[in-house]
Amino acid sequence: MNVELVAFGAIALAAGAGLLYAARQLYPRLDVSDDALVSIRLLTALIVGVLLLGGAGLVLVGILA
Repeated sequence: MNVELVAFGAIALAAGAGLLYAARQLYPRLDVSDDALVSIRLLTALIVGVLLLGGAGLVLVGILA
């Protein structure tokens, strides 16, 4: 078990979940066009997906290593 990988994975998971929560709170307050809002949501979803999948992978590799 590699504690550093598990810790970095947990941090990435927490960052992804925190970003998703913050984005959900912020979206209704944005004063942008619909096209821009769709682009912002897509970019946020991609970033959150990378953080969550990367964090889960790090945790899994850290546990198995």
